[in-house]
Amino acid sequence: MDDNTSKPEDATKPTDEQREMQAELDHQNEDDPNAPGLHQSRNDLADESRR
Repeated sequence: MDDNTSKPEDATKPTDEQREMQAELDHQNEDDPNAPGLHQSRNDLADESRR
């Protein structure tokens, strides 16, 4: 069984399935104004990785 539908030709690029999943994750809780952290973006959070 050689099913290469989920493997991209270039491993640095996402598959359609990965793109769909990421879109779902990016837009979850958009319709809930009380969702935790909804008012924050990644740009609003402190970057503690650089010391």
